[in-house]
Amino acid sequence: MTALWQHGEEESRRFATRFAGQLLLIGAGLGTFLTLVLGVRQGVFSAGWFEFLAACAVAAAWGLAYLLLPGPAPDPVLRATPAAAALLITVTLALNHSNAADGMLLLSWPLLFAAYLLPRRTAYWTLAVVVACLTVILLAGTGPDRFSAWVETSTSMVLTLVVIRRVRDQADRLKQALAEQASTDPLTGLSNRRTFDEALDREVTRQRRTREPLSLLAVDVDHFKKINDTWGHAAGDDTLAALGELLPSLVRASDTVSRIGGEEFGVLLPDCPAGQARLRADSLRAEVHAASRTWPHPVTVSVGVATLPDSADALDELVVAADTALYAAKDSGRDQVCVAPDRSRREDVP
Repeated sequence: MTALWQHGEEESRRFATRFAGQLLLIGAGLGTFLTLVLGVRQGVFSAGWFEFLAACAVAAAWGLAYLLLPGPAPDPVLRATPAAAALLITVTLALNHSNAADGMLLLSWPLLFAAYLLPRRTAYWTLAVVVACLTVILLAGTGPDRFSAWVETSTSMVLTLVVIRRVRDQADRLKQALAEQASTDPLTGLSNRRTFDEALDREVTRQRRTREPLSLLAVDVDHFKKINDTWGHAAGDDTLAALGELLPSLVRASDTVSRIGGEEFGVLLPDCPAGQARLRADSLRAEVHAASRTWPHPVTVSVGVATLPDSADALDELVVAADTALYAAKDSGRDQVCVAPDRSRREDVP
């Protein structure tokens, strides 16, 4: 689930970068249009007129650069974007001695962006910058009731931040809940087949890079259909839930335990050679046998063991090897552990 969450964070930063670029281009276009159509107080071709157009050109180039980036902007740059945009707006307005009400609402754009798309601390720093910018506009302005306008606008900015952050927090909670539902088996609380496949792909990729052994255990509950047929599906569900609680306690924190279908579980053992995987699989089998004696419906499990690079050379081969070893354990009488044959020995057979 960590990988899924990290991927979501990467996508969020990419979206924030694109959105910041779009806002900057929209602001630049709007500012250019108003400057050309309405002009400024000092008149066309005045210093203030050129200052407005220059600020619009900077915003347009800035926004275009964000849109052309192949990925998200660097995190420090992205976090500084709303404060820098607020400063650009403020400098332009202060140099032209705009009235207090002029341009103040433009400062809500950077604040809204930071409040909803960036971390909480960044949002609060942006609020501090925006309030400081409002103060600069107040001191540089010439219009009436500047102080009351500053109080009203600053208060509105603070309340806006509070509301948007509450909405953002609720959205984050829903996002995390959905991510957990998408990656968790609801009956056992273990990761589901999708998450297991992602972890398997990730660990196989790592094994190719590090050349450290990777072992896979295919664990299946023996005679599970008999439990469902004799005592009902509720009894079967209780048994699977008990296994979901027991199995993680029998492996390392770095291992992955998942329910991959029906009464079958998968266990990934990184940095675990075939001999050690065999011992750990037999220990797991024995622990299930002993612990389940206290359950309403005791069970045993059969385990198939396969290891990269001993038993297989690729992901698909590893899965097939573990399944084949599991079938062999079943055929041997169940409550057994079987290890997939070493590839080198198979290749030596004429």
